[in-house]
Amino acid sequence: MSAKEKQLYGIILVLAVALAGVSGYLIAVVQYNQHSEPEFYPIIGGQEQGTQLRTIAVAGLGRASAKPNLAELRLGAVTQATTATEALTKNAESMNKVIGALKAMGIPEDDIETSRFGLYPRYSSGGYLIGFETTHVLRVTTPNLDKVGQIIDRAVEAGANRVEGVYFTFTNEKLQELNNLARQGAVKDAKAKAETIANTLGVKIVGVAGATEETYYYYPYRYEALLDVAAVPPTPIMPPTEVEITVMVKVTYIIE
Repeated sequence: MSAKEKQLYGIILVLAVALAGVSGYLIAVVQYNQHSEPEFYPIIGGQEQGTQLRTIAVAGLGRASAKPNLAELRLGAVTQATTATEALTKNAESMNKVIGALKAMGIPEDDIETSRFGLYPRYSSGGYLIGFETTHVLRVTTPNLDKVGQIIDRAVEAGANRVEGVYFTFTNEKLQELNNLARQGAVKDAKAKAETIANTLGVKIVGVAGATEETYYYYPYRYEALLDVAAVPPTPIMPPTEVEITVMVKVTYIIE
């Protein structure tokens, strides 16, 4: 065998072994001989093609609830003027008073932050520019649920004319605790459902192929209004006794 033929044979042999390892097919390797026709040597290799897993897919639900320990308010001011500068100035004056009133109630500055701010042109029905509108909405959080109504009233007295929402929820620590409880319940529910299906079908669960999770929060109260700055009676805000969290876990079990 010449040097060139040996090199060609080596390349073909490497390719053949690689293909055999990947596909498991029968590969014919050609070896050239100086005094005869090419000889063919079959190579059988590679792993057997895997079969598709047999599975059962179920969804489990878990719930956890507790009395909320945090309130979140979205409130602010909307101002209008003929010029953009005037609209911004009027809004800044109102919001500085609102923020000052909130701080005077004992709400820390870290619990007061801008949620939304915008300056928009205003047009007449005929499409002519007639002025500008500035909207500034704050996100205010407080653990004092019994003072939510007072916070709204003080903010309105100071110049707020928009309340976009009041939500009752949990601190991060409490939320994590409830999520874990709901998650455990969801996994148990999914396992019970899968075992019932497997027993009915006469098969056995031998493992888990995968799992995903979805979490749902229920906010039991939302208040939204564009308010008149005129004097209003005290705002009655009644915190809910419980807020519920639902976790759904989708689990795919391997069966045999």
